[in-house]
Amino acid sequence: MTVLFVTVLSLLAGGWILVSVAGSGPVLAMHRVALSPVSENETTEFLSQVLSSGTIDAQWLSSMGFNPVGAYRVDQMPGVAGLVAWKKESERTYLCAYLLASGQVLVDIVTLFQTGMLTTGKSKDSQLLPYSPGNYMQSFTATTAVLYRRHQEGLQTLTRSKKLAALAIDGSFEADFAAVMSEQLEYIRSLALWPLRIPWWYFVRRSQRHDKTLAQLETGKRY
Repeated sequence: MTVLFVTVLSLLAGGWILVSVAGSGPVLAMHRVALSPVSENETTEFLSQVLSSGTIDAQWLSSMGFNPVGAYRVDQMPGVAGLVAWKKESERTYLCAYLLASGQVLVDIVTLFQTGMLTTGKSKDSQLLPYSPGNYMQSFTATTAVLYRRHQEGLQTLTRSKKLAALAIDGSFEADFAAVMSEQLEYIRSLALWPLRIPWWYFVRRSQRHDKTLAQLETGKRY
């Protein structure tokens, strides 16, 4: 019985280490992730793919005050073929549509504050990696319109509880994207034994936090 217990424990420990090693590679590669603007023809192609997927409606974007920012290839981000971004009028809120190599389209809505940000994503994989204090993430399996409504509710929660408000000044999408990636990587690497935490983040954290509003996450202390 003791031998069986030790064997099972060894297998579990081995599996944990394998997942830790496999997961740490993409995390360390985050510092190489970069946006490369595409040509006008490629922009038209990327935009057509996003709109034809039904994930985003052009009329809805216009009615919500979102204007095109550009289309990009995302270097060193596995599985992502491209990115199309829009910015909301008069505030630093971006809507990002990621074109996956599989043909799927995922959406993130990001609002920047003077310090920190709120991101509302479509995939529970958005919850895989932790963000530094002052940055908030929520995710839902929902349409883009519902994601945006949830995002607005999250902003209201942060306004009430943290006195945070969206930046009104313009900025560079490419610079903001790079700053977010760099800050998240720096924070993850500051955590003790962070590679060994990856299996927990993958198998537990991302499911535990998905489909919960910011108010629910705040109550549950699951930032």
